[in-house]
Amino acid sequence: MSNLFYSGSGRHTSGAFTVTMKDGAKLAKQIAKLENGGKVAIQRTVSDFNSRAPAWVSKGIRQHYGVDTAAIKSAGPQKKRGATHINVAGVSVDGATLEYKGRTLTPTHFKMSPKSRPTKRRRAPILIPGQMLNSSPEVGTVRPPAPYQITAQIIKGQRARLPDNTFMGAGKVPAIPFQRTGSGRGPLEAVHTLSVPQMINGRAKETIETMISEGLEKRFTHHVQQAMK
Repeated sequence: MSNLFYSGSGRHTSGAFTVTMKDGAKLAKQIAKLENGGKVAIQRTVSDFNSRAPAWVSKGIRQHYGVDTAAIKSAGPQKKRGATHINVAGVSVDGATLEYKGRTLTPTHFKMSPKSRPTKRRRAPILIPGQMLNSSPEVGTVRPPAPYQITAQIIKGQRARLPDNTFMGAGKVPAIPFQRTGSGRGPLEAVHTLSVPQMINGRAKETIETMISEGLEKRFTHHVQQAMK
């Protein structure tokens, strides 16, 4: 199986990174002159960080991965969800830290195709023992489902093929892909791929850090300037 996919239950993952503002030292000198105004500027920057950073993270991830925004949002600051959430570990004049925790996702969040089990059947019928059919005691024919290939866009702009023995589960759309991990018809294991923290710490890391660093610095500079008036 490609290293993008694995069979089994979802795995809990976490990751953190620190963002440093390029002109933090210069802004710190300005804050030193503001007294109480400096404290207000920092508090407002923290508020901006809490409200704006998840959007910066989401945008940075989607520049590199084909994941849907709903999956990223589910790893955001929604305490009631329990399974995945974001904690703002801290923000200061010269830096900010984000910590993400979440489970590995199924390919359904990555523009998976097809979205449900195809109904198309093979053209040529095959013979089966007659006892499986009410109409014939000896032999019968059936047209089994036609083979199909499941793909997903994990890396943006690239479609990755799931293993040939992967099949779509029945029920809701999009259906979760499964793989038989035993020698017979079971056991069945759901196929999973990357988590939000893994994407943050992977290809998207530098992009996200730059977006947050530049965005946070702009907001911080704005609040300092407002306090100096």
